[in-house]
Amino acid sequence: MRRAGTALAIAVAVAAVACAWVATDGALAAAPAGSAQAPSTLETLTFRQGPIRVAPYQVARQSDYRRPKRVPAPPGDGFIVGMHARVVDAEGRRIPVRRLMLHHVLFSKVVGEPGVPGRHRQAFYGTGEEDQALRLPAGYGYPIRNGDRWLMGWMLMNHRSRTDSGYIEYEVTIDRSPGLKAVTPYWLSVAPYQPQPIFDVPGGGPPSSTQTVSSNWTLPEGGLLVAAGGHAHGGAKDLEITQPSCGNRVLMTSSPLYGLPDNPVYEVRPVLHEPGPADMSWTQTAAGIPVGKGETLQVTAHYDAERLHTSAMGIMHAYVHHDPSVSSSCAPPPGDLVTERKPLPGRAAPPPVSVPLTALDWRGRAHTIARPPGPQRRHRGDATVAVRELAFTPRNLSVPLGALVRWDLAGGSPAHAVTVANGPVGFSSQPLRGGGSFEHRLERAGTYRILCSLHPVDMTQSIVVRPARRAELGQSR
Repeated sequence: MRRAGTALAIAVAVAAVACAWVATDGALAAAPAGSAQAPSTLETLTFRQGPIRVAPYQVARQSDYRRPKRVPAPPGDGFIVGMHARVVDAEGRRIPVRRLMLHHVLFSKVVGEPGVPGRHRQAFYGTGEEDQALRLPAGYGYPIRNGDRWLMGWMLMNHRSRTDSGYIEYEVTIDRSPGLKAVTPYWLSVAPYQPQPIFDVPGGGPPSSTQTVSSNWTLPEGGLLVAAGGHAHGGAKDLEITQPSCGNRVLMTSSPLYGLPDNPVYEVRPVLHEPGPADMSWTQTAAGIPVGKGETLQVTAHYDAERLHTSAMGIMHAYVHHDPSVSSSCAPPPGDLVTERKPLPGRAAPPPVSVPLTALDWRGRAHTIARPPGPQRRHRGDATVAVRELAFTPRNLSVPLGALVRWDLAGGSPAHAVTVANGPVGFSSQPLRGGGSFEHRLERAGTYRILCSLHPVDMTQSIVVRPARRAELGQSR
């Protein structure tokens, strides 16, 4: 949502007016990396979803988890061997991040028949600021069938003072020939879905320290792990898939490459979130890494722990060719195992970034602020914040060390999220819906600058945590 002067908020409109697709046959399609097929055996289809309108300095999203949107799927049967998504204008030209940023997009397919147990959404490709393409090794493909139901969730950010719009364009490379080995995609997150798979790095660790977040994944069938790539946010050091039964050795890694200081992502104003990697490496092998039925693998995210990183993600998109004859093995990795990345100038270590609070001047232009306007409300103990429309009330408050602050969202209100932009400790909430609440105990003194990650310019807050006696707690005013 967006306010200009005293005008009412303008809703972000997401319209699916044009769902165009263009087919390119035969030799016009380029073979994806690692493909053994000649270009003449492949077909490339290009689809567009939109226009998606995003209000000034705001976020437009279609939920990946609760309400993904149905989008066109390729007609006919075949195998996807490559895929890539990006944001373009009506003429198909890529839109720069200084206008619209694709924070993330996730594609899934409905698997199973209506009313039959086991029907579910199967995520098969996703990307974000890392601009990663799906590419499967020679001889493998993701099977599609005519009439498949595809769903898509996304998040776009507008960095300009006027409403902007664009299309999410996705290009799908298909091999129609039979005989490819089918892969099953697994969307592996280190954090549970609640409904977003996010976690917080509170920060405050010593220089070069690392926070590790892991989760386990059990294969329902044996097979070959043939490809994997990661999605991570700013502050990530790498993502890994490891094999606990073999000394927790690393099977596949996706490591970030961050842009150089002059990369446009660091020059965009206002800063609506911590910029993510410009690339996440992709690992693949045609020989495959054998994993057994019922074997537990581990997915791990390593993040910088010196600085805070809120609402972080650690997701590996893994692709397995299931084969009941394959059993677990601790044999050396296959000789054709390769890790690829885009040829971009960059840096491996996550750069230090502090996300400021942003407000609008009288002309509706964004500028950095130390705290929202208005008086500061002082509490002697715990505090409650009302979240209504596009405001935290109070916007500025002071509480004693150890106070519990609770944010209550009014019934019927649109979704909001409580997120620390910068401060002594990082924390965040899941998106709150009408009647929901979130609370956090502030155990470290200092100034916490907070925003709603869904309305980062309109909704800001400052909380000063002062050193105080514990006797003050519970004596809220």
